[in-house]
Amino acid sequence: MFRKNQHRGWRLMAVIPMAVALMIAACAAPAAPLPTATPAIPEVTVEVSDSAVTTPAEVPAGLVAVTVENSGQAPHGPMFARLNEGVTLEQFMQTLQEDESGASAVALVTLLGGGQATPGGSVRQVIDFKAGDHIALDFGEGPPLITSFAVAAGEGAAAAEPMAAVSADLLDFAFALPDQVKAGEQIWKIENKGDQWHEMVIFDLNEGATVADLMAMISQEEPPEGPPPFEQIAFWAPMSAGEKAWLTLDLEPGEYTVVCFLPDFASDPPKSHLEHGMVRTLTVTE
Repeated sequence: MFRKNQHRGWRLMAVIPMAVALMIAACAAPAAPLPTATPAIPEVTVEVSDSAVTTPAEVPAGLVAVTVENSGQAPHGPMFARLNEGVTLEQFMQTLQEDESGASAVALVTLLGGGQATPGGSVRQVIDFKAGDHIALDFGEGPPLITSFAVAAGEGAAAAEPMAAVSADLLDFAFALPDQVKAGEQIWKIENKGDQWHEMVIFDLNEGATVADLMAMISQEEPPEGPPPFEQIAFWAPMSAGEKAWLTLDLEPGEYTVVCFLPDFASDPPKSHLEHGMVRTLTVTE
């Protein structure tokens, strides 16, 4: 009997300190709240055809994933822009029509860029929208297609920036890119770190073709006869200084030429950024 009671006593003595420790822990400071999940980036769809571009009437402020779906027979890449305070859509369009150089119209907006979708295809980009009146403007083979939409400031937590595999910095006048990137679908972070507006066009030149051939053909007022000595692989529309965005690209292995054709309005007479040397070769590996 003594040994049995002794065994129970030892068990009790072992349990008591554990119970006391649990009571102390329960009376300690309240547990920290569970971490809040990073909010997802809102998704919107922009539809474009050979005759119209359609956007939602309102888009939230902050990072927004914009998928452009092209139902047309030609490539389309709506350029997104925020109208400067006090500028109306009508004022912008009138200025665009009156000034052939485009300099006066560009001064009325902040250009946010935009990717190009192939006929029947789509392209996804993430754009950092700020509150204000915006436009989506597409320069196709016919008259410009344009629509307007509002960006309303939100009160929610900001979404985290996408994880980019490639960083493409647009400078005055150069591309800061890796010498080599991997083939396949990847997210590119495109940021204009220069003082001027910039674009990014990726070409696959035919064997034997040069940048001079490309420049000569692009500068012609009338389309030349026969197929061009290059294929346009990707296009990122003009972007104002200080802006950034993320574009999903799917490149095959090969050698590519990256060019910015935009005019330098500060030069007299105006020179293209290409003439300033804004061109480079990009190698895409397996």
